[in-house]
Amino acid sequence: MRQRRRALDDVPQGGAGTSIRKIISPTLMFRKASRVAFYMPFDGEVSPIELCSLSHDMGKQCYLPRVTGSKLTFEQYVPDSTPMRRNRFDIAEPMIRQPISPKILDVVFMPLVAFDQNGNRLGMGKGYYDNTFAGIDQWWHKPLLVGLAHSFQETVLNPRDGDIPMDAVVTESSLVSFEQRRKHLH
Repeated sequence: MRQRRRALDDVPQGGAGTSIRKIISPTLMFRKASRVAFYMPFDGEVSPIELCSLSHDMGKQCYLPRVTGSKLTFEQYVPDSTPMRRNRFDIAEPMIRQPISPKILDVVFMPLVAFDQNGNRLGMGKGYYDNTFAGIDQWWHKPLLVGLAHSFQETVLNPRDGDIPMDAVVTESSLVSFEQRRKHLH
């Protein structure tokens, strides 16, 4: 999957980002969200940059993850303004450290290598998102966890203990919601 994703040239990559922005922007989950986490695309991941710019233009607070130990912290991000630096994985992160609790986020857009029709997600293998959102069902405020992917990344997965399922996944062609309790996605 990673090789296939990485092999995409700029045209399908850019088209996927644009399509995903068009699918997500009219949804209730997006319109109601005020604190939204994105990621900097890496290794052929679908780019949420257009969606992040739209969010900022709409007055939403945007955040990016920073790898901190075995978890992620989230730092505020202003497109084309926040000073960035590369982490040990060569992924851009905000230089200024002012982490917020992931518990205050409304929507978290997540990259993935593969997903299935049950909301399971396969990441890059380090478990950062799973570790960060462990115990989310007990949180007073539960951010929606939304994977962004190319449709060819759908497969059959065998989840492991500790894997945190997504609430939805968005591809260049559709938004699929996985849990009935998240009826406000559309």
